[in-house]
Amino acid sequence: MKVLFWVDTFPVFSETFIRDQIVSLLNHEIDVLIHSSDVIKGEDDALKNYEKYGLLHKKVNINKALQFSKIKRVRNALILMILSLFKGNFKYYRRALNYKKYGYKARSLRLLFQVDFILKNNIDVIHAHFGPNGVKASDLKRLGLPIKLFTTFHGYDIRLGLEKGGNIYEKLFKNSDGVFSISDYNHSKLVAFGCEEKKIIDLTNGVSTSFFRRKEKVNIEGKVRILSVARLVEEKALHIAIESVIKQITEHIKVKIEYLIVGEGPERKKLQTLIDNYNLTDSIKLLGVKNSNEVRDLMINSDMFLLSSIAEALPTVLLEAQASELVILATDVGNVKKMVKGGLAVSKSTLFKKGMDELLLNRNNWREIGKQGRAYVKNNHDIDILMNEMIEHYGK
Repeated sequence: MKVLFWVDTFPVFSETFIRDQIVSLLNHEIDVLIHSSDVIKGEDDALKNYEKYGLLHKKVNINKALQFSKIKRVRNALILMILSLFKGNFKYYRRALNYKKYGYKARSLRLLFQVDFILKNNIDVIHAHFGPNGVKASDLKRLGLPIKLFTTFHGYDIRLGLEKGGNIYEKLFKNSDGVFSISDYNHSKLVAFGCEEKKIIDLTNGVSTSFFRRKEKVNIEGKVRILSVARLVEEKALHIAIESVIKQITEHIKVKIEYLIVGEGPERKKLQTLIDNYNLTDSIKLLGVKNSNEVRDLMINSDMFLLSSIAEALPTVLLEAQASELVILATDVGNVKKMVKGGLAVSKSTLFKKGMDELLLNRNNWREIGKQGRAYVKNNHDIDILMNEMIEHYGK
């Protein structure tokens, strides 16, 4: 079986779940290619320690032919049509030129060259991540090509549907073999958008529980190390987490706290100013981007994990944190409350500080709380188990 992953950019630090799915498929001896744009500067570190899989060598650009001049594109298109004229696949090339049905994608010859790529590379399955990419891939299924099309919806694509109306995914839903929903929240929204219930496959994100394994016991004495891993953007609302930690440091001096934040983004300056205003640069630190091994090492050597987002679907980072036996404090958005078994999910951001008070007063139970979180992840979100299920759907 040969699977083409259709993504925006690969690799990306904030989307390591895509990398982990690909790695798991390769471990299951499934051949994978990755259609995406070029690597963003600095993001290639997201593949550090995964070199043996040669993931960058599996990247392709199925629109590469469009880089040629119009004359060269037309010439190459004529050659493709002539070479396929007496073959069974000719009908797909011919259909790809139907500009009345496919518009610009046909007139620009984009669809024709995409068809040629799919056929020459013997692609069996296209797996798009995020709804808009599924829409782009759906015309290939619509042509009648002998492929299967699956799309996983995550977070921003659901918000996009809420903003612009679910009909933006109508073509995708109609031509899909399956639509993966990572959470109950996404499932309900996909139904509201118009996706047939029978096409929705509930398959959550997974993590490697063997990779995120704590070596030391959760600290219940001395300094408390608190961790967040997130993009520094508005929807992550990290100022809420920082303000809660500031309150603990300034009002409960008996507990020494170190708060580390991994990630980068446009809110960095504003967050750093907040920290500076309280002269707490020694206690609260913005660490920037870290690779997977560095994030793992921080997790298994921390005590508590904070997620203060105002918008999420199913944040994979909470699974990683619980697999690492961290005690969780999170806001109840998306599917967070259902997935937090090792800590608290508070209903409002205004209750975040109160939640931290409660957890810090309950430090004697942190070891047991951490074990409960890990057990939940191992039983419900182990990536190898989930990928076996995904492969079954590919083959149906």
